Amino acid sequence: APSYSIIEDSIWALDVLIEEGFVYDSSIFPVRHDRYGIPDSKRFPHLIRRDGYGEISEFPLSTLRFCGINFPLAGGGYFRLFPYWFTRFGLGRINKVEKEPFIFYFHPWEIDPDQPRLNPGRFSRFRHYVNLDKTEERLKKLLGDFKFTPVKNILLSRVIPA
Repeated sequence: APSYSIIEDSIWALDVLIEEGFVYDSSIFPVRHDRYGIPDSKRFPHLIRRDGYGEISEFPLSTLRFCGINFPLAGGGYFRLFPYWFTRFGLGRINKVEKEPFIFYFHPWEIDPDQPRLNPGRFSRFRHYVNLDKTEERLKKLLGDFKFTPVKNILLSRVIPA
């Protein structure tokens, strides 16, 4: 869902996905944020059963759990904002300590530091343009530091618990 817009108030959107034949989703971000997130949602792949509609496997966006708080690690702006070592540490912890796959994403525009600049306001400008000049190099490091596979392969290789 755009901007992780499946929140408690829009959980009904999963029913639509199920009706349309989707078998997996990655729209729930288990973080506390002013615009998105379901902070108490499960952090790792699980099955969501919806009465009257069926079920869908959810692959929540990745977080690092520390002191009872989920910190976002999934990519995008967080990948550009946080130092690379933090992302590497958190994703490595998910794989090695928690023995789970992580979800990582980025937008193609995030590796284009020469893109046209808009003036959407100070906060949005910062969020959109911070560290664009570092993203491609960080992404190359990430691809060397971890193994990646499509979500479909994880879905086919394991039973997703409810």
